[in-house]
Amino acid sequence: MPLPDSILAFWYEMETLAQTYERTPWGVVISDARYPTIYDANHAGILESAPDLELDEVRGALHPTLRRAGATHEHIEVMDVSDPCPATDALRVEQQRVTSDVVMRYEGAGAEPVSDAQVEEVWAPDEAFRRVYRESRNEFGETLSDEVVDQLVARDWEVFVPAGMRFFAGRIDGRIAGFTSLIPRSDTAYVDNVVTLPAYRRRGVASATVTRALVEAESQGLSTVFLLAEENGDPQRLYERLGFRVVSRAMGFTRPLPPL
Repeated sequence: MPLPDSILAFWYEMETLAQTYERTPWGVVISDARYPTIYDANHAGILESAPDLELDEVRGALHPTLRRAGATHEHIEVMDVSDPCPATDALRVEQQRVTSDVVMRYEGAGAEPVSDAQVEEVWAPDEAFRRVYRESRNEFGETLSDEVVDQLVARDWEVFVPAGMRFFAGRIDGRIAGFTSLIPRSDTAYVDNVVTLPAYRRRGVASATVTRALVEAESQGLSTVFLLAEENGDPQRLYERLGFRVVSRAMGFTRPLPPL
């Protein structure tokens, strides 16, 4: 399932927000010395069909820019693993950290959320929201160091918010229970940072905030809305109920950047 053209164009445009951006015949290489510990700020993305692409070619383009940025890890994203190439085959057999995601596009006609959360757009994030947002960075399945969390949050506020990232927070009894972000570019929007705080789970908060983001995307006239979800995880099933459908499978391969 090749990546749809609208999502591919969005991906390329978002990558230009990095300090260093290089297009290649098979995709893109980016790096950002401001956020050296953030994998997706310093990576190679295999975005195009490249049946003869070898892993050495990818690393030959990636490693020099990673070292100039002071990046700590090699991170290679393959956005369509159904399209085989020698580089992907080689990555699969290496012993390194692997993530498997699905790219999901909103197709409409999803279930209405049932929730007691009141959803509002966060126009000017105050200290309370920023604190909850920072704490939520460890709600995605792994515990991150303070350094990594600081860089993740800084990147969001310094790069993505000026690029148009919007936040929709769900409140229960006046307290923030969860939130979702939306990044619009051209005629496409990316749903990200879908978080429900532990004390408020199983109350439809994520469904409510994602649905609000979809409504806002439609009001902006955006023709494509998509997100990434862990393959076969609970979030994927939630998004399917809301009307998202899998359009591609993606994998990320990460290891410490080897010495010269």
